[in-house]
Amino acid sequence: MFELFTDNYILYIIFLIIFLISGFVKGVTGIGLPLTSIALLTFFINPLQAIGLNMIPVIVANFQQYISAESPMNTAKKYKVFAITMLVFIFITSFQAVILGDEILKLLIGILVVIFALDNLFRRAWSFDIKNDRLWQLGMGSIAGIIGGLTSIWGVPIIIYLILRKASPQEFVDTTGFLFLIAVIPATIGYYYTGVFLLEMVPIAIFCAVFAVIGMRLGRYVRLKINAETFKKVLLCLFFIIGVRLISSFFGVM
Repeated sequence: MFELFTDNYILYIIFLIIFLISGFVKGVTGIGLPLTSIALLTFFINPLQAIGLNMIPVIVANFQQYISAESPMNTAKKYKVFAITMLVFIFITSFQAVILGDEILKLLIGILVVIFALDNLFRRAWSFDIKNDRLWQLGMGSIAGIIGGLTSIWGVPIIIYLILRKASPQEFVDTTGFLFLIAVIPATIGYYYTGVFLLEMVPIAIFCAVFAVIGMRLGRYVRLKINAETFKKVLLCLFFIIGVRLISSFFGVM
C-alpha cells in the first residue's frame, strides 16, 4: 500500500511518531493535528495517502476534544450555519481530490500551511460586526468546505473565522473540536468512494489515532508547564518552513 519503503514496519513506526508529534501539537495549541501530520507524512508517502491515513486519527482526536467542551450542545447550536454549509461543500469537493493529482495537492497544502503560519505570526486585530455573523458563517463555511474537501486542511478558514470573531480561548478550543469533527465525516465518505481512504489503512490508522490521543494528553500536560504562546510561535515557524519545502518541491527546487 505504501510503496516508498520495502520494509513497511519502519514506515509504520514513522507514522506513529508523526501522529504522536501531531497529537502533541494539538494538545498544546488546540489545533494543527492534520496540518502537522499531512505536512510531515508527505516527506514519506504521497499526499493522497497522507490524507487517507489522517481520517480515523482526526475523527478520534476531535471527538475527544468536542465532548470535553464546557457545553457541547450550545456550541453546536451557535455554529450550526457554519457546520452545515461546510459539511455540504466538503461532501461535494472531497470527490474531486483524487482528480487534482499528487503534485497539485502538494502545492495546495504547501500554500495553505504558509498562509496559516504567516497569518498567525503577523496577523492584525481584524474583526467583523457580530450582527453579520450568519453571513460570515455562510461565507467562511463555504471556503472551509471547498478547501477542506480538496486537501482535508479545513482548519485554516475555521481558525481565521474564529480569530475575526474574537472567540475566547475556551470557545476557540470547543468550537474547533466541533467543526473539525463535523468536517471529517463527509470528507471520509468522499475519500472512501474515490479510493483516497482505503479499508487497508484502518489497522495502522487506529494505532495512529491511539498515538495521537497520547500526544494530545502529553501536550495538554506540557501546556500547563510552559508558555504556550512561545511554543506556538516556534511551531508556526516550523509550519512555514515545511510549507515552503512543499511549494518548492512542486517547482522542482527541493
